[in-house]
Amino acid sequence: MRKDLRAYRNELNQAIDFDRVLDQFAAHTSFSLSRSQIQNALPLQDRYQMQEQLDLVRESIGLFQSGSTLSLHGCHDIEPAVKKAVRQMVLSPQELLEIASFLMACQRVQNTLRDESYEKLVAYSETMQTCKSLMTKIQDCIDMSGSVKDDASALLVQKHQQLVHARQALISRSRDFVKKNASKLMETLTTTIAGRTCVLVKAGEKNAFGGMIHGQSQSGLAFYVEPSSFVSLNNEVQLALSQIEEEKHRICKELSRLTASFEVALLSNLETMTILDCSFAKAHWAIEKDGCVPLIQTQDRSMTLEFARHPLIDVNKVVANTYKLLKDQRVLMITGPNMGGKTVTLKTMGLCVALSHAGFPVCCHRAVLPYYRSIWFDIGDQQSIENNLSTFSSHVSSLAMICSKCDPFSFILLDEIGNGTDPAEGSALAIAILEYLIQKKATIITSTHYNAVKSYGKTHENILVASMQFDKESLMPTYKYLPGVSGASYAFSIARQYHLDSWILDKAKQIKEETEDSRNKELEKLEKLQNEVVLEKERFEKLIRDAHQLQKEAQETKEKLAHRKEVFEKEYQQRLEELLIKKEQEADALIEKLNKTTMVRPHEKTQLMHDLEALQPETKEKEEKDSFAVGDYVQIQDLNSHGEIIELRKKEAVVLTNGMKMKVKTNRLKKMKRPRVEKTQPKAHSDKTFVRVPLELNIIGCRVEEGLRSMDHYLDQCVAHHIKQVRIIHGMGTGKLRSAVWQDLKKHPMVKEYTSAGPSDGGLGATIVTLK
Repeated sequence: MRKDLRAYRNELNQAIDFDRVLDQFAAHTSFSLSRSQIQNALPLQDRYQMQEQLDLVRESIGLFQSGSTLSLHGCHDIEPAVKKAVRQMVLSPQELLEIASFLMACQRVQNTLRDESYEKLVAYSETMQTCKSLMTKIQDCIDMSGSVKDDASALLVQKHQQLVHARQALISRSRDFVKKNASKLMETLTTTIAGRTCVLVKAGEKNAFGGMIHGQSQSGLAFYVEPSSFVSLNNEVQLALSQIEEEKHRICKELSRLTASFEVALLSNLETMTILDCSFAKAHWAIEKDGCVPLIQTQDRSMTLEFARHPLIDVNKVVANTYKLLKDQRVLMITGPNMGGKTVTLKTMGLCVALSHAGFPVCCHRAVLPYYRSIWFDIGDQQSIENNLSTFSSHVSSLAMICSKCDPFSFILLDEIGNGTDPAEGSALAIAILEYLIQKKATIITSTHYNAVKSYGKTHENILVASMQFDKESLMPTYKYLPGVSGASYAFSIARQYHLDSWILDKAKQIKEETEDSRNKELEKLEKLQNEVVLEKERFEKLIRDAHQLQKEAQETKEKLAHRKEVFEKEYQQRLEELLIKKEQEADALIEKLNKTTMVRPHEKTQLMHDLEALQPETKEKEEKDSFAVGDYVQIQDLNSHGEIIELRKKEAVVLTNGMKMKVKTNRLKKMKRPRVEKTQPKAHSDKTFVRVPLELNIIGCRVEEGLRSMDHYLDQCVAHHIKQVRIIHGMGTGKLRSAVWQDLKKHPMVKEYTSAGPSDGGLGATIVTLK
């Protein structure tokens, strides 16, 4: 881009606050090397390198949005320590611990980055070497506080044991000494001077114990004395300490040599971890700022920045805008009053271009930018005292360099082009410069107050004129970007807001009207008309948004009600099913009880049948096709029984079936033809057999003797026709006929067994007979 990178960096910082934004990214880094790399970043000229960094950021955002908690805690800039080890210098335990922590972080990254969907991140992590032998050796010898472990070697363990024994012996001897010579001492406690144990002796007794005198108290009344009996043990302690330090130095020296042998792998890992940490920091910034990774395209010069915001403005105050340039539009010309947001717009767009070309995400929802090889700025007051340049001179000097250096792959920001001199000459100069830059096919973002420049932009096919909206009523900027609409300066209105004398304002308007040509008047009218159209459009769009919101809320309410209805229906159906299962279980229990009970009183049997009837599921009422009356013979459909209606009450009937009374709803009844019961008369014995014998005999209504005769004759016919099982229907009644039937069956020679019928076969009103 530029030969003088430091000057270029200063230009970026002054023009678009590049350094302050990079500090936001750097705050998310894990260690100093990646922090420094971000803070010193510049737009790149190599498009492939730029794309590589953007791809890494895109994958990093996906990684963190998937819920990963990958941390680079423990990373350090280990390059100085590694270089020190290569120069055969001994590393400190703290430096060795940082190297081990760094290798642990590398291993943690490798274990996390195994998902093939993060292709580039995985590829970088796989290039790292774990250096496991070095990491394990350091961890075996250095503890987490950065000190050599007491058991780092066998010799170190031995020397520590010697030190403990020597100190214990010294403590024992000093205790005995103090106890024996307490009267000659100033105090009965020992102290340490230069690592040697001493006692505080009265001045008159300082030579009484031999040894060495290490000092005098401030009062001069006592001396610090190391008695001769302490000397040998103090020497043993000092010797053990010296040998321990020597062994620790030897261990650090050995680890330093091992570190030097891993120089290439360690520095390569450091480079990779720096790249990854920078990518992770950029991803965290993008997530925090609701930003995106820009797309760099080379097809044309079109540009799109959707919902772009300046990252240095408070998120609760910043206004997001969407900026677009079509492929044939080379210039975006922003107009409007002072303090309306023109410069912020220029800086926002310039910052998006600079960040994207440096491999950083941008503060937009979507960004598509052309590839630029050079980025140029002319923003703010460039007055130079050292070079004796005025504001305009500095401005023109910058423009001259831009015009000479730019090409079709240049991005140029120009704030208030042609400003700082006579308006007529400044306007002409601005138009000429823009025409020249358009011919060079560069991309230009500029702002202006000059009506002549606005008119030129309105008529040029390669220029998009836009403005920053200004509320005429409140005289406050809204910071909303309006493409295709030129904005007025509102100088008189703003001056009135700051209480400038009305005479001055009226005179200024008069002078303006006298000097203003018809073209400027028409342009001003057009600007007013455009603003009114924009306001009407905004009101209309607000009404549409409100209508869409109401429609959306109504749809959501409808969906919620439908969901609640579905839930209620499911719960209702589930409760019905549970109730049905419960009733079926009760019915099964009653049927099982009926089947197991052979001897039961008639009224108990009737009660059980009524209980079973009560458990039958309710059926929907339907119109009855048949009308019932007392005396009708009907069939109970779901019980497979039939009988005569003896009582009728509204929609409920009492039916006599198989000798017992049962209350049944009329919608469960169906009329049927009354079965004919033929009473058999006693006949003379005959060998003649019937062609067809029924499987049941109904003797309800017969006297006992009559019924028994019919039954005996029927059983004879069944035996003759080899029928094995029949049913005798005798009814409940008083129970006399049933008892007589059972007594007769008990004596009958061809009856194998007999039992009461089941509920569906007549219950106690019938008997199942099994023949031999």
